[in-house]
Amino acid sequence: MRIGSRGLAAGALALAALALGGGSVAQAQSGPVLENGKTKAVYNYKTAIRERVFIPQPGIDQDRNGQMDWVTADIIRPAEGTAANKIPAIIDPSPYYTTVCRGNETQCMADWDNDGLNDRWPLFLDNYFIPRGYAYVLGQMNGTGYTTNGCPMHGGPGDIAGEKSIVDWLNGRVKAYKAADLTSPEVVADWHNGSSAMIGKSYDGTLSNGVAATGVEGLKTIVPVSAISSWYLYSRTGGIRNNTNYPGGSLNPTVTTAGGTNNPPGVNLPERRTLCAPVNADISNDANVDTGDGDAHGDINTFWNDRDYVKDASKVKAAVFATHGFQDDNVRMDHEWNWQQALKANGVKTKLWLLRAGHTDPFESRRAEWVNTLHRWFDHYLYGVNNGIENEPSVTIEDEKDVWKDYTSWPIPGTENVNVFLRGTGDNAAAGSLGGSSGGAADTVNFTGTAGFANETTIMNTPTGTQANRRTFLSRPLTKDVRLSGQASFDIVASVPGTQENYGALLVDYGAGTQVTRSGEGISNTTTRTCWGDTSTGGPDCTVGQPCTASVREIDTACYLEVTKPTQSVTQWRVTRGTLDSSNRNSLFYTAATPLTPNAMTRITFPTFATEHIFKAGHQIGIVIVGNLFGANASGTAATSASPAQPITIDTKLSKVILPIQGGYAALASAQGTDAETVAPVIGAAPNVSAHTADPTGTVVNYTLPTATDNEDPNPTVTCTPASGTKFTVGSTVVTCTAKDTNGNTSTKSFNVVVGIDSTVGGAVPATLSLTLGAPVQFGAFTPGVAKNYTAGTTASVISTAGDATLSVADPSSVATGRLVNGSFALATALQGLGTIKTWSAPTSNESVPITFTQSIAANEPLRTGTYSKTLTFTLSTTTP
Repeated sequence: MRIGSRGLAAGALALAALALGGGSVAQAQSGPVLENGKTKAVYNYKTAIRERVFIPQPGIDQDRNGQMDWVTADIIRPAEGTAANKIPAIIDPSPYYTTVCRGNETQCMADWDNDGLNDRWPLFLDNYFIPRGYAYVLGQMNGTGYTTNGCPMHGGPGDIAGEKSIVDWLNGRVKAYKAADLTSPEVVADWHNGSSAMIGKSYDGTLSNGVAATGVEGLKTIVPVSAISSWYLYSRTGGIRNNTNYPGGSLNPTVTTAGGTNNPPGVNLPERRTLCAPVNADISNDANVDTGDGDAHGDINTFWNDRDYVKDASKVKAAVFATHGFQDDNVRMDHEWNWQQALKANGVKTKLWLLRAGHTDPFESRRAEWVNTLHRWFDHYLYGVNNGIENEPSVTIEDEKDVWKDYTSWPIPGTENVNVFLRGTGDNAAAGSLGGSSGGAADTVNFTGTAGFANETTIMNTPTGTQANRRTFLSRPLTKDVRLSGQASFDIVASVPGTQENYGALLVDYGAGTQVTRSGEGISNTTTRTCWGDTSTGGPDCTVGQPCTASVREIDTACYLEVTKPTQSVTQWRVTRGTLDSSNRNSLFYTAATPLTPNAMTRITFPTFATEHIFKAGHQIGIVIVGNLFGANASGTAATSASPAQPITIDTKLSKVILPIQGGYAALASAQGTDAETVAPVIGAAPNVSAHTADPTGTVVNYTLPTATDNEDPNPTVTCTPASGTKFTVGSTVVTCTAKDTNGNTSTKSFNVVVGIDSTVGGAVPATLSLTLGAPVQFGAFTPGVAKNYTAGTTASVISTAGDATLSVADPSSVATGRLVNGSFALATALQGLGTIKTWSAPTSNESVPITFTQSIAANEPLRTGTYSKTLTFTLSTTTP
């Protein structure tokens, strides 16, 4: 976007085809105005307020001048945004605004009349979103842009703190001023609604990641495009240095104002590279092994650890809508993979677009849908519009050129890691093969690693040709497509005569086809321009999504070149690659580097760059193993990061590649992606099964299928006949089970299902309650005048077929009930032992039950000559005969 004059042309833009006519009319609003579920363009772009604020950075002095640094932010916002009608802010944090510039058309900030206010706003975001009620903020990184204090520090903690302070200022937590001076007037963002987003490509998206990793409140979402998540991975790969003095000798000076005629047009700023040179020299000084860039060792140290945002993913509160090209050889896909895995592990809400392109913004790849999706995303997270975007599929992948598909996750559903073993042949000069298990004719193969970094095309060429400086391993021609999704990794067991070796590996698609080119990041400009926002005063109105005409540079329009995606015909295509310095096989930290034991077989594991690729039917999957693959050659005093030439021996029984394949092993093996295999599965225990029924024709029997294991297939199928759930006849039936692996190998095992018939055998039991008493109860002689307890007893024999029974004894007499009598005389004390004698809850037979009675006679009790007695009734009763 370009803005030249103070009057900014208005334009109410709605995606696809709304004519602007003469521009929108400013209206008093209180909150967003929606149309078709999205914020409507009702704010006047041409009257938008532009301002520049300076935010102090207490405790940060990156230019070492003894004073705190300042960070500058340029804001353009609807004039209608007020304390009574608050609006959110979209921040693009960047170090590039006055040096490298932004976007496919290299747009810089510009102050054409040198009045201290910005006149040109890179990219389309201001033109499109300001009419829809958003502010747009150009956050200039410490030491860059119109920030005339500080020095850039390669995305370090001070750089991140500066961009975070913009969010803090918007939310009233820190102060900002009209100049980099604490005595200048304070600027308050009383128009801000408390919700901010950060967006940007490359370094801009990197700063967005870093700020989100601080957990700052009010940052509701970030949209990092092709962004770095750990700066170490940008300059190194697996302990191997890819460049020399890059932070201090290249990137930091590049983003620092060059001054004079070296500045872009419209940028009138003094040269600052000389001021920052000592700072950069310290970064490049190899003596600073921990606090410098560590070129001497190429490993992680404090400098790089401070620039790793992934480690702080647990602090992220903002929703993350990331995009990345999986053909990006600049900011490679390991950045996106590591960031996504960490965010997922910490429960962060994410959305992801993966492009079949290089270091490219989706605005240049899928423009209309990108603008629409971004619009809805910002509406939801910054205005709280309930449009459902957070519940839509979270992953969108360009499966083939311009063929986009939504998925619920990445890697895509159904993806499983498959161990694919590197197999040697009997001929050491021949290419090897790929197997689903350890095997092959040779235990080892060998080659000589090159002294320098190999030419990638050369080592992929003619895979069945010479193996002198590489080893190739090929699948059989595929019989159907095979989809790889995610991060492949290598597990190599190898030896060298020295104490260090760089190991490299390529995953290659061999076969004729068409791919989106890697040249020009996979895009090429056309001559057609389309409209994506409002235009400043003096420029022609245009309709969103429709052709438009570019204006002079002083007129800010959102009229951008359309692009195409050039393709190329190929017979081989590098799908992905990876490399590792053997010294870093246990850790990438420089203090943990470990030399090899010469000639000892050592396990070397390393990842490749995550990607998406479909190997087409008829193609072959290829693996190429080399020594040095890519890195930095000697430069000045810096030595090459390449290993010296030396023999390399690979253990082809243990070495393997782990491929994330949709459908897992079954999909790969059934497509003949591995060697033919003839070992049948082994069926586990299959014991006989017994059942019974009263039905003479048989019964349904359910049984558990036996399990099976296979030397390659992790999930061989098992089927049995007759199947579980079948009606089996009375008697013994043989069940035959067959296990089959993906390669078609089978084995069988049998067991018997034995069904018995139920038959009734029985006899009738008559209801019986039988009670037989023993000898009569006799106490013997009672002795007058002597206090004594007399005891007597008998037994009862009980037979009961009832479910329950009770044996009891009672005195049925109405005369002196319960007491013994002698004529008209009765004992004074009741006979003890009356009542319930015993109960049963089940039948009993011929059970002898003891019965005891007790009679107490006091010393002064008068006794009459004769016999004291009573006739008692014994009863055996039941409630369940």
